[in-house]
Amino acid sequence: MSKDTQVQHEKACVGNGAGFVYALIEIDEKSSFEQLSYAIDDPDFLKNNEVAYIGETSNPWQRFGTHRTKKSRKIGMVIIDESNSDFPVPEIQMKENQAMFNYALAHGKLPKWNKGGTTFAGA
Repeated sequence: MSKDTQVQHEKACVGNGAGFVYALIEIDEKSSFEQLSYAIDDPDFLKNNEVAYIGETSNPWQRFGTHRTKKSRKIGMVIIDESNSDFPVPEIQMKENQAMFNYALAHGKLPKWNKGGTTFAGA
């Protein structure tokens, strides 16, 4: 049995109608797409970990590839929440904001790459 590639995962997410909240974690080595993991069942993930960025996407594999190129090649992505209603876009936007709020409460600051939580002008 062959191992799925990142491109296959990206194609599988197109038009999925779901949303995901993710956290980017800085790591010591160059990342590969195997560094995309899930912590949906860990309600204390944000409280217990240093995070560089909190974001939202409907295609985690594609978004991870973009972040690896634009932010840093030394990052991992952890999916921390997902949509579960008939309104995935506003739901996941709310969950992303809630995650940033919870991170700020636990750490006294936002993740270093998040800018939208420090101004009322938006992201």
